[in-house]
Amino acid sequence: MRGEMICLLSCVLVLALAGSALAADDASLVIRYSFDDVGKIVTDQSGNAHHGTVQGRVTADPAGVHNGAASFTDAGFVDLDGGNFPLEDIPTSAITLAAWVKCEDTGDHHAIFDARTNAGSWLVHPELRADGQFRWALRASGMSPIFDIQAGSVTWGQWLHYAGTYDKESGRAVLYVNGEVVSQLDLPTGREIPGDWRDGARVGLSIGNARPFTGLMDEFHLFKRALSQSELKQVMHGEGWPHAFGPSPADGATHQRTSVRLDWSAGESAVSHDVYLGESFDDVNGGAEGTFGGNQTSTSFVAGLSGFAYPQGLVPGTTYYWRIDEIEASGTTHAGDVWSFRVPPTTAHDPAPADGAKFLETDVELGWTAGLNSKLHTVYFGDNFDEVNNASGERMQPNTTYDPGLLESDKTYYWRIDEFGAAGLQMGQVWSFKTAGTGGGLRGDYYTGVDLQDHVLSRTDPQINFNWGLSGPDQEVGDDNYSIRWTGDLDVPISETYSFYPKVQGGMRLWVDDQLIIDKWQDRGIDERWQDHFPVEHHKAVYLEEGTRSIVMEFAYRQSFGGGAVVVLFWGSPSMPRQIIPQAAFSLPVRANRPSPSNGAADIRQTTTVDWSPGQDAASHQVYFGVDEEAVRNATTGSPEYRGSKTLGSESYDPGLLEWDTTYYWRVDEINDLNPESPWTGSVWSFTAADFLIVDDFEDYNDYPPDEIYSTWADGYLDTTNGATVGYLLPNWAAGEHYVETNIVHGGYQSMPLFYDNTSTATYSEAERAFAVAQDWTQDGVETLVLHFHGAAENTGQLYVKINGSKVSYDGNADDIQQRRWTKWSIALASLPVNPQNITTLSIGIDGAGARGTLYFDDIRLYRPVP
Repeated sequence: MRGEMICLLSCVLVLALAGSALAADDASLVIRYSFDDVGKIVTDQSGNAHHGTVQGRVTADPAGVHNGAASFTDAGFVDLDGGNFPLEDIPTSAITLAAWVKCEDTGDHHAIFDARTNAGSWLVHPELRADGQFRWALRASGMSPIFDIQAGSVTWGQWLHYAGTYDKESGRAVLYVNGEVVSQLDLPTGREIPGDWRDGARVGLSIGNARPFTGLMDEFHLFKRALSQSELKQVMHGEGWPHAFGPSPADGATHQRTSVRLDWSAGESAVSHDVYLGESFDDVNGGAEGTFGGNQTSTSFVAGLSGFAYPQGLVPGTTYYWRIDEIEASGTTHAGDVWSFRVPPTTAHDPAPADGAKFLETDVELGWTAGLNSKLHTVYFGDNFDEVNNASGERMQPNTTYDPGLLESDKTYYWRIDEFGAAGLQMGQVWSFKTAGTGGGLRGDYYTGVDLQDHVLSRTDPQINFNWGLSGPDQEVGDDNYSIRWTGDLDVPISETYSFYPKVQGGMRLWVDDQLIIDKWQDRGIDERWQDHFPVEHHKAVYLEEGTRSIVMEFAYRQSFGGGAVVVLFWGSPSMPRQIIPQAAFSLPVRANRPSPSNGAADIRQTTTVDWSPGQDAASHQVYFGVDEEAVRNATTGSPEYRGSKTLGSESYDPGLLEWDTTYYWRVDEINDLNPESPWTGSVWSFTAADFLIVDDFEDYNDYPPDEIYSTWADGYLDTTNGATVGYLLPNWAAGEHYVETNIVHGGYQSMPLFYDNTSTATYSEAERAFAVAQDWTQDGVETLVLHFHGAAENTGQLYVKINGSKVSYDGNADDIQQRRWTKWSIALASLPVNPQNITTLSIGIDGAGARGTLYFDDIRLYRPVP
């Protein structure tokens, strides 16, 4: 203890003399391009001499955020000579990438940076996507994604600060825009980024010479650690950041001692520092009495030693929180972030497998983290809780692993670890896990064609773990052009966040707990960038409560997608290593499933019928419906929420006219009087009725008569004077295309493409919808018609609508039809010389001799006045 005190006090003295020198340079900084001077070479200001070589059109621009910027045009880029980049400087266990960006809307993705291994794996993907989202993605070897965040909304033509961080140890990945968290993932298991840039590293263009960054970039930074939010704000603002930053121990770290020296880097103008330390986040955040450690000029603070805070020592098993407020000479205070560190307990902790884990293999090896200052460990193991809890006298061992030998399947085991060290003998708690059984599985429905329409086979599949290659899943299905839907229940062992990793060569969708969490149905075939001839792994993390949750996965494959068919579904969590979901975790779908509207859906028509798919053994269905979630959850056949019984084959219910902007809850119980396990109580699903009337949201059209979009919206296909074509004339069915547009959408999954050409015999271009029953556009007090349109750069002409033949020209900016974004057009119904209670036709058109182009329309609605 005396030596520890001398060391701490000596460091305090040195740090006090050093003062603000702590903030000088960050050893983890790999590259900093200020872009203040751009010539043939871009100078690296990090001190590491990682200067970049300009290739193509990258020029200096004086209009940067901090002095000058680099202007990227015509696929120009900055080459980092990845093949010769020092291996010790390549981020592998942690990374931060940040830059100021100002991009033009070109209709393409904008790569901020890209690096690729010699094996062809793209590693680092920070980009602004064509669909207006930010992307922060990292991959491991073999194109296996570590994570792929796509979130936020890009404002084209404006300066934005982009930053992405990742830390392998914590498993946390964060996307920041303008210093604020846009999306955060906490992965169950952190994975290393390969330290291999031999195939190249670039700023402003992908290694495949795609995704050209077009616009301005300023202050590009690359670090080998994950910066905190406050540190990123310092990077974003440059000089003059007033807050404390750079905590040590790092925020969230485990500290293996009962004393600590807290260090930080001072804010730019700080002359002293207020220190707060305590065991409650809320107390430290609010500066509660007892947490204030004093005001000081040193950027170091000692706790856990005699004469300092916590003189009796920090308590094992406790998380401590601390905050530094920076004080300027004027007395101005800049409150700091709350940081934390954890002193581990003296008992064994963090068991692997986790306490309560299920579906373990019978050859599992046990592991744990040793208690603080523990040297030896005693293992007690068995299949009886009381025997393990009361056991004693086993031999101690130095290792923190234990092999119990081959275990029985479908059985619960108990184990306990006692620790011996500086604190003496520390008895551990009893943990448990259960090995996997042999039952379980999913219902697999197989279809010919990629649209899940022509059913040919049903069977029970134990897992989703198939590599059919070019052979196909079954003779009835064939080896090309097929789709599959797996349906079942998933046994969730522990309430926590689970990550799902579908790895596919084909298109896929995944629902968990009745929520669509991954939709990559259209990625293959339609977009040539996905024709990579190897499987692609996707990722999504969701929080699930312990218990049974529904799961549905759909898969589509054609050999033209490239490569052989592969479909595998992995999962993992903080307490469970990543693995293919085992057979024992699945069971056949005995509950009602696949609700429509989907669970949690919003903006649903007020005249909606709810539908579902029946459970495996159902003979009938009991329906419950209402506006109180708990009432629906607890309802019985004697409750007012009970809506009656439906026979098998009648999986729908009409609740009548719904109230505007109201959330409804519903439940379907499956009944079979001949099965002793009946009834099977259903999940409580919900949807919210729209706060507007829907004229057309384009979601009900498909590729089959009479529901094709052109059957409702009449165009000029047979009229040479009308240059309009509604929908794609010849969709590539093999690639999964449709008559409607499925990528450029305002809401939902579909929009209407309108192609127009007034350059030949056509004098106008117009699509008209005639209502079979006249519409009353005054009901519920609606006053405004709203439609949304999306343009293309080459469009010309004058946009208009006609209501009962009365024409209204678009009154916004003329070039709005050229913008690759959704534009809202509002029309006051009172301004039209028509009877709004008798609307029979609605037309959309484009005037102008020689006009031609493509427009997309979606979400035509009627709104009431804003209160």
